[in-house]
Amino acid sequence: MNLGLELSQRLQQKLSFNMIQSLKLLQVNTLQLEQLLRAELEQNPLLEIEEDMAMDAEPEGSESAEQDEDRERDEADEYLKELEGGEESIDWEEYLDEGFDVGGTFSEEADPNEERYEPAAVYEETLDERLLDQLSEKKISERIKLLVQFLINSLDDDGYLRLTDKDIAGLTDAAPNEIEEALNILHRFDPAGVGARDLRECMALQLRASGMGDSLAMAIVAKHWALFEKLKIPEIARQLNVSPREVQGAIDVIKALDPKPGYACGGGKSAAIVPDLIVRKVDGKFIVALNDGSIPSLYINKAYADMIKRGSNAKSEVKDYVREKFNSATWFIKSIEQRRTTMLKVMYAIIARQKIFFEKGPPNLAPLKQQEIADDIGMHISTVSRVTSNKYAQTPHGIFELKYFFTEAINKERGARKPRQRAAPDAAPGISSGVGGAGVVVAFDVTAERIRSRIKQLIGGEDQKRPLTDQSIADILKGENIPAARRTVAKYREQMRIPTTRMRQKYE
Repeated sequence: MNLGLELSQRLQQKLSFNMIQSLKLLQVNTLQLEQLLRAELEQNPLLEIEEDMAMDAEPEGSESAEQDEDRERDEADEYLKELEGGEESIDWEEYLDEGFDVGGTFSEEADPNEERYEPAAVYEETLDERLLDQLSEKKISERIKLLVQFLINSLDDDGYLRLTDKDIAGLTDAAPNEIEEALNILHRFDPAGVGARDLRECMALQLRASGMGDSLAMAIVAKHWALFEKLKIPEIARQLNVSPREVQGAIDVIKALDPKPGYACGGGKSAAIVPDLIVRKVDGKFIVALNDGSIPSLYINKAYADMIKRGSNAKSEVKDYVREKFNSATWFIKSIEQRRTTMLKVMYAIIARQKIFFEKGPPNLAPLKQQEIADDIGMHISTVSRVTSNKYAQTPHGIFELKYFFTEAINKERGARKPRQRAAPDAAPGISSGVGGAGVVVAFDVTAERIRSRIKQLIGGEDQKRPLTDQSIADILKGENIPAARRTVAKYREQMRIPTTRMRQKYE
């Protein structure tokens, strides 16, 4: 092994802290931006919230709704023009071709240690709190009360107790009869079903709590669970000596029970989705507005700004500190405005590409790639990816994640095989046509979302006595020139959590 010095020369691009901050602002949603802004306000004394002088200058509501809509239309025209031209902006693509280095290494993969900002939820009683409140009202021995408290603290988010009696005995030194008594107490608490070891016991506890301990539904759960899981209704009817229609009614009762009673107290609930963009149709035009009313306007503290302009007698360290914070605040304000401009450009470009969807709804989603939007607005695909990440748009047809609008095409060609050409201006949506020397080529572009929507529509209108099989649905789609094999139908049906044919069958 030789030890020595070696000189080498290489080019390496590194991002400044300000550029890293700008990229982060571009990627976060509105709720996360609000958290970042508050953190920046605490760290930077030069950054302050702008006073709303307009509130003092004119009474509230002085601007009419018509004036407000006129201003939004003007903004829409401006951003649509920017799709073709453009103004000076941060050159994101310069930094995003192949990732970047910030003095170490950078990976496009999410950092598991990165701090995540979530909206503060309104206080809601937890499952443990509800159960402990009920326990405090019980007149039982202190030892049993402590054991029930241990069981409550051992429940998972769904409300299930995943410990066996042996586990409980080993952890608490409780006798079998004490464990049984503690479990019986827990099983009588609200919400019904908590403390169950499995789904079957959870269903039985809920039926018993509803006064249906002697019902047909309880008999199915207690004695014929295996047949119920496979939904073998005729076999259950034969063994219980009842009609299939009665079994179907009992199964409907079981299906109405809550398989996750712990969620009744807020466990596992997702945070409410707050749209980052709002799309409305005004006078035949789609207008986009940022839902950033909670984001205050920022400005540089005037006293510090004047000190930098005129100079002062402060020490050099103080001047350097103020100048650093001034540059940071200026860049932060500029980055927020650039984020706003970029988000609007991307949304308007999506609307231009998905106009039929915004006019008629989800079944009309057209194939679209992020690269197409990047080309339309003259930015790098990584910029589009960041803008559409973890953000939602409120449209006339509901709230959708921005990434929802990007989907690959499933292409089916009839005639000679030729490279697919761009659709003519008067072509039907989703169809591209071209004429080659070997014959006519007609390519049908259908998005996966459109196929899923059609499958859901077919199943929703089926005869529940004779539900459609996956093969039957595939045959119907084939007749509609939609390419989907039986396995494709089965895959999309499972993605939409739609049961199999046998599970959907009703007996009357």
